[in-house]
Amino acid sequence: MIQQDYIMRLIREFFAALAKAMEKDEIESRTEAIHTLYEQYLGSYERFQNTTAEEAIDRITLVYPEEQHMARIEMLAELYYAEADIRAYPISETLLERAMHLFEYIDMHSGVYSVLRLKKIEKIREIINSHRH
Repeated sequence: MIQQDYIMRLIREFFAALAKAMEKDEIESRTEAIHTLYEQYLGSYERFQNTTAEEAIDRITLVYPEEQHMARIEMLAELYYAEADIRAYPISETLLERAMHLFEYIDMHSGVYSVLRLKKIEKIREIINSHRH
């Protein structure tokens, strides 16, 4: 129970910090805030930029306790999704593909149904498809 409370508090803090980061007007400020969130909640920014979604999942499952896996994967998916918004193509597309893969992984393995997650997956697909046409 204590562990579950910790995870819920961690998720709330993360989403509040992410929302605050995305409110920043300047791209440099947003970028810096997102990098800080990687460091605070997941580890080295560089480690997650130079990896596939599968490798990122493996890394999270090695570093964090099992009960935190889905929360940490969701945090990473949200960071990829947010960062894609401030990066140029083709980096933005790579980040969106990683985010989509992680959101789909969570959808398949968490046992928690989320309309918001499904909407994000669909939106990402639409963005990626629009780049390809």
